[in-house]
Amino acid sequence: MHPKKHPDYDPVALTKEMITRMAEAFGRYDDRMGRGQQRMTLNEAAAQFGITSLKARKILITAGVYSTAVSREVQDLYRRGRSVAEIGRILDLSRASVHSYLPYSKKIYKMERLSAIAERELLYWKRKKAKADLARAATEENLWSALEIFQGYPFHLTRSTDEAGSKKFTYRLFVPAVGRAGASLILEPDGIMISMTEVLMVFDRILKLQNMTENPEQFGIPYDGYLYAILLGIGLIRCEGGCGSLECKPDANMR
Repeated sequence: MHPKKHPDYDPVALTKEMITRMAEAFGRYDDRMGRGQQRMTLNEAAAQFGITSLKARKILITAGVYSTAVSREVQDLYRRGRSVAEIGRILDLSRASVHSYLPYSKKIYKMERLSAIAERELLYWKRKKAKADLARAATEENLWSALEIFQGYPFHLTRSTDEAGSKKFTYRLFVPAVGRAGASLILEPDGIMISMTEVLMVFDRILKLQNMTENPEQFGIPYDGYLYAILLGIGLIRCEGGCGSLECKPDANMR
């Protein structure tokens, strides 16, 4: 038997946390009470979390924050023993639509697909929080936390003002036995190494200047360099004047 990739991976817990986060972002909608507590539409929630509107509806119904006349009727018929096919015929709904009006069961909580979505979503929120923490308090601890959580994130090495001229890369942290002092960022796919000592030297220059939007050359790094792209991406540097600043946006790698 092969060992688990993540021994502490708990798809049930991940999925439940993702459902909770989505409910918090969406708010609450009940067609009998109006939209007073609704923060976004169903389609907006689906887009934000990178899933279909049918999946979003099912998740929000599971969380108990979405209710319509149709959803209540579907659930009532299901509780009375009607099959999905029968409900579809009675209400003139497709099988997929009927399923979307029914909450997830505990068994379905363990579906690999949904837990994968949850894992990506939690990673997105962790990266967003790390970026916000670093912007709020530029400390070495917050810098380290951001560098840890942004491993594997696709940064862009800009060689020109044209987006097509940029190169995508990621990094991983290498931490030797001596600890953080000897750590390095290993850039992939090129295999270039940036020492933590170099990162901290630039970090100190940024703090002394007390201006995160200065010309990167004053930080001792080129605008089109790897380290600049990383520090820009994690939020330590803010680039003004339309120089292609990287926002912490969800994508296939971030979520």
